[in-house]
Amino acid sequence: MRIALIQIESGEDKEANFKKAKEYLAKAAEQKSDIVCLSENFLYRGSNMSKVAENLASRYISSFQELARFHNLNIILGSIALSTGTGERVTNSSLIIDRTGKIIHRYDKIYMYDVENADVSYRESDTTKPGDRPGIFELDGIKMGVGICVDLRYPEYFRELVKSGVKIIFLPSNFRKVTGKLAWEILTRSRAIENQAYFCACGQTGGLGALERCGNSRIISFDGSIISQLGEEEDVVIADIDFESLNKFRKEFPVLKQMK
Repeated sequence: MRIALIQIESGEDKEANFKKAKEYLAKAAEQKSDIVCLSENFLYRGSNMSKVAENLASRYISSFQELARFHNLNIILGSIALSTGTGERVTNSSLIIDRTGKIIHRYDKIYMYDVENADVSYRESDTTKPGDRPGIFELDGIKMGVGICVDLRYPEYFRELVKSGVKIIFLPSNFRKVTGKLAWEILTRSRAIENQAYFCACGQTGGLGALERCGNSRIISFDGSIISQLGEEEDVVIADIDFESLNKFRKEFPVLKQMK
């Protein structure tokens, strides 16, 4: 199975963000990818999420459904702010689109990014309604899971995914560079190692100062080794993954069987 992660710098111009994502998606399709994942907030990165929230009938979402059919590929639609109908809070949601263009799963981010320190003050919980169901779905006969950004800091969430039979995990993200220097490097590999699962972390890049993003989108093997990754450039990172090797590794080192 061939996995592709699209790393871009998104801003407040939805049309520009959509055009860029579409171009890189076509690039991934040309390289015969089976699954393409976009980053958190790839369609809009700004301070007015509630005012620009989409709904499931959004022309952008419909366009990605059409692209999935046209390119015959599965799309992990990063995360998009979706309206809750209240006019105030939104959900931070990842939509899973299969090769036929059907939305087969919706995961609403469970853990909120609330931080208060010297260089940044932000409370995602003020504007975003958290979800209450894990992101578990199946594509091409393989059970998979998805988390979003700060979910990375909650190992119990990913353990729940693996207990349900997940073999590959996607993490659309918008990690800041200053916190990502240690956390992104260590935690993405840790989640792969402790769960004996492929871990595909797709981040944003670009930005300035406290809002600079860490980039470094990466596809990590079940043993913690990095199969393929990017630096801070906008591009697509692609890797082939092998579930037979994963099954063999889990059998030889049966950590998951001993879970209590």
